[in-house]
Amino acid sequence: YLESYYTMVSIRNGSSYRGGSRSPLWLAYLPQIVMLFLVATTCFYFGIFLGMRMNAAPSEQSRSTTLSVDEVEAEVLRRLKLQQKEVTSIAVDNIKEKEIKNKDNKKKDDGHDRRFPKTISKIAYGSALISKNDFIQQFDYGIPKPPSKREHETDPGKDDVLLLYGSKKSLPDVSTGIVHTNDGPTPDIPHLTATYATKNCAVMNVIYTDTHGGEDQCMAIVGNYESYHIQRWLRFDGTTVDKSIPLHAVGRGVQSNGQDKFEAPSDSYALQNQALLKTYFDRLEETMAILKPMAESCAGDDNTVIVMVCNTGQSDLLINFFCSADVRGFGDVVRKKLLIFATDEGVLEIAKGLGVNVFYDEKIFEKMPEEEAKRYGDRAFTQMMYAKIVTVQLINRMGYDVLFQDVDLVWYKNPLPFFHDKENPSHNFDILFQ
Repeated sequence: YLESYYTMVSIRNGSSYRGGSRSPLWLAYLPQIVMLFLVATTCFYFGIFLGMRMNAAPSEQSRSTTLSVDEVEAEVLRRLKLQQKEVTSIAVDNIKEKEIKNKDNKKKDDGHDRRFPKTISKIAYGSALISKNDFIQQFDYGIPKPPSKREHETDPGKDDVLLLYGSKKSLPDVSTGIVHTNDGPTPDIPHLTATYATKNCAVMNVIYTDTHGGEDQCMAIVGNYESYHIQRWLRFDGTTVDKSIPLHAVGRGVQSNGQDKFEAPSDSYALQNQALLKTYFDRLEETMAILKPMAESCAGDDNTVIVMVCNTGQSDLLINFFCSADVRGFGDVVRKKLLIFATDEGVLEIAKGLGVNVFYDEKIFEKMPEEEAKRYGDRAFTQMMYAKIVTVQLINRMGYDVLFQDVDLVWYKNPLPFFHDKENPSHNFDILFQ
């Protein structure tokens, strides 16, 4: 029942639904009900008529006016045809009534064909296309295009961004072709620049998605209480993907092939993590004594230390960060404020060569991986996450503010003045995440 309900909601709120309000169930079977009633009525009266003829006087039974079997069948067929015409007429009237409602729903007062029906006008009042390169450049949220697809290259099948307008107020000044299909030179969705298309958008929600090689994926946009999480449904029986079973809600870590990337850690992993934590606490005082002069040197007058964690597998990203900072003119700030926590001796030597403060403790980080993570959530990834938490806690414990970032980021400009600006609305927050 629930599966049927959600499927219905998806269709009613999607662009593929063309009707008005859905007809009751009994209306769909009205022609069959009428036909059954008429056939039953005909049979009833025919039975009465036949009984009366059989009970007539013998002299009357011998007359030529007595109905033969062929005549009875002909009479029944005649009446059935009449009743069938009546049923067909009722069905045709119902279809015409629905077509009129659909036409009223699809048309606006000026007679132009709406691109989307009124049933989803608060979700998709109109639409426009924007070049993805233009959109990402205008609204840089830190999510790059695939490495093989740079700014000037195409991404077949994903070159454009589909923008849905939620109301008339959000439309650009000239909305030709956005709301209606027949008020422009072509019925196609218009192509606009990112700046012009979003000119009157007071709020814009951006969804990143992919079909992962053309898999049979669908997307339903449902008008409801707004959520900033995407629900994921999969035909999954807990072990494998099976298209013969209904869609089920699954967690974010379940991939399209049914593999769960967010499984709970095994007992052996839990014991290893406990051992790492024990070593950390056993050496806490000694570690802080070594770190204190480094952190004090980095903190300076603004009491802020920039922290990064790196292993040899990520060292090229670390070098790239320094090169980028030098090109943009704040390499000296980075070298003064940055404290690198090396998880292996390889990065220790690289950081020294870059002329930056670096800390390495072979006891605390002795079991840290030297290679980069192969995928999100694997063993190397989780161990590096542990190291990042430890390093932030150490510097905070000494009483310093911390700007922590991953080594795969670069700065467009120095962010420290933003955090130190007391006029900044975000200044009074204890923690900011990006």
